[in-house]
Amino acid sequence: MKRGAPKKSTSDFFEDSVDFHCGKGLELQKLCPKCTDEYDDHSLLKLIAITYWVGIFAPISHKQLRERYGYRIAYIDSMCGSGVTSTKKAGRFLCGSTPGAVISAEKRGFPFDIIFINDLDTRKVEVLKNRLGTITDTPVCSFSGDIWDNSMGIASKVREKTTISYTVIDPQGLKGMTWKALFPLLSLKGDAMVTWFENDFLRLKAAASSEKEFAQADADAARLTEIFGSEAWRSCQTGTELTQLFIERVKNECSKEVCSAVRINRKNGQYYLMLLFGGKFKNSEKLVNEWKKRLDDKIRSARNSDISTLIDIKIGGQKKLFS
Repeated sequence: MKRGAPKKSTSDFFEDSVDFHCGKGLELQKLCPKCTDEYDDHSLLKLIAITYWVGIFAPISHKQLRERYGYRIAYIDSMCGSGVTSTKKAGRFLCGSTPGAVISAEKRGFPFDIIFINDLDTRKVEVLKNRLGTITDTPVCSFSGDIWDNSMGIASKVREKTTISYTVIDPQGLKGMTWKALFPLLSLKGDAMVTWFENDFLRLKAAASSEKEFAQADADAARLTEIFGSEAWRSCQTGTELTQLFIERVKNECSKEVCSAVRINRKNGQYYLMLLFGGKFKNSEKLVNEWKKRLDDKIRSARNSDISTLIDIKIGGQKKLFS
């Protein structure tokens, strides 16, 4: 958005977002119809949260660091998938986080200089790289394997040149969520967004406190101590307390200035958080908190509990999502 231009209304914002993610998703899916990622409709809100920050991060990084000091600007997707998400209804596809972020940056005139991608599925990495080749000339550095094996290698590649990065860590649960896997990426200069399953960690804490199966309880306790850095998790009574414990560790050990969280609801009362960690740059706290406020407002206005209806309406060809 150009400086001085009026902000989009909530309805216009979601119309444009649904148009983009559905339209581009179908286009990219056709390049390799059998290779997609299967998520629920609420994934659209997660994708919007990721790409929305690009519009803030990319211009600031270009103007403050690239133009003045020659920094390279990187996008890192550590659990990238194939670049296309298929929903549970046939024929509906969403543009994934990596192509969404890349296109968003280029549309604003502040493209990334390099893209790093990693996924456990080698086939998905290959397909995503091919899909990216149809939308950008930006070099892509690809990895295949577990994030806990590759995060150090990715970080080393990023540091080969003075770089500021926007890192996305988007697991579908607790798999890969270890401090060994996260620390090298969260320590990079720049911003990071982490999908955080608060209730899953609370359930793991309850299991670790159980006396029914000593061996498994010990293993769960060891895992919690590894991710939180101490046994302070034992005194936490709520998921919110566990989340705050993790946030404070990242801020203290990974040179992050601030963090804000956006809650995305799933079905049956479940939810997850999108944790946005801002690096040490001018107005970091103000911008990250503004991201949260605006995104929360848009999600509430979009009636996110029925996001599938919004997608149905748009794909059905109607022009307006809101009366």
